[in-house]
Amino acid sequence: MLRVRTVKSNQKALESWTTPLPYVMNAELRQRNIEKTLFADWPGMAVEVGRVNHQQESLLFKQLNYCGHKLSQLYRAAQRKVTSRLKRDYAKWTKRSQLIRSRLTEANLGLVYQMVGRSRFDNLEREEMNAEGMMALLRAIDSFDPWRGYRFSTYACNAILRGFVRMAKDESKRTHKLVGSYDPIFDDGDLLEVRHDDQLELYLERLDRTLSANVANLTESEQNVLFRRFPSETGEKPQTLETIGKILNVSKERVRQIQISAIGKLRNIMTEDLILQ
Repeated sequence: MLRVRTVKSNQKALESWTTPLPYVMNAELRQRNIEKTLFADWPGMAVEVGRVNHQQESLLFKQLNYCGHKLSQLYRAAQRKVTSRLKRDYAKWTKRSQLIRSRLTEANLGLVYQMVGRSRFDNLEREEMNAEGMMALLRAIDSFDPWRGYRFSTYACNAILRGFVRMAKDESKRTHKLVGSYDPIFDDGDLLEVRHDDQLELYLERLDRTLSANVANLTESEQNVLFRRFPSETGEKPQTLETIGKILNVSKERVRQIQISAIGKLRNIMTEDLILQ
C-alpha cells in the first residue's frame, strides 16, 4: 500500500488553502476515465443517510482517495501559479472530499458506540471513550485501503480498540496503576487481555488474520513450513527443520531458507499494518 502525503507549502498565496489529506495511491486511480467511472452517479449515496453495504462502502472509499489524489495534483499545480480555475477546482474537490468523509463517518458511527458498549476499562469514562473512539474512526477512514478487499468495520473496530488501549495505558501512567488491572471484557465472552508488552493479543489477532487470508502471499511451501514449525493447536509440538525436510523431501538448510522467506514476508505485512502503528 502506497500512502501519499502532500507537503504543506510555505508560499503566502497558499496560506488559506487546506493541505490535502494523505491518500492511498492505487493504479486504478490512474486509469483513463476513472473520474467519470467513480463519480458517474455523483452525488448519489454521498448525500444519502443510513448504513451502506460493502459495494457502496468500497465505492465511497475509492471516491475519497481519488479526491485526495486530485487535490494533491491541484495543490502542487497551485505552487507554480494560482489561477481562478485552480481555486474553483480545489474548492470543488475539497467539498466532495468533506461530503464523502462525513458520509462514511455517519454510516459507521455505530461502530464507536458498539465498541464502547462491548468493552470495559475501569479507569476510563464513557465520554472519554466516545471521544477517542470518534477520533480513531476518523483516522481509520483516512487510512483505509479499499483495494485490499477487507471490510471497513473490521479495520475500524481494531483501530478503535487500539485507541482505547493506548488511552488506558496513558491514564494508567498518570494514576500509577498496573496496566493489567483493566481487561476489556466483551459481551460474547471473549477476553482480550491488555498486556504491558506491546499488546501481544492484538498483535496475534492481526497475525492470525494475515495468515488466514494469506495477505503476505505465502507460497504453499512457505505455509507448510510455518504451520509445522509454529503449530497453532495447543499442545502440538513444533517439528524440527530436519523432520520437515524429510516430509517435503528437501534439505534441512532448504527448510530454513523457506522459513526465513516466509517470516520476512509476514514481517513486511505486519510493519505496514496501520492498526499496529
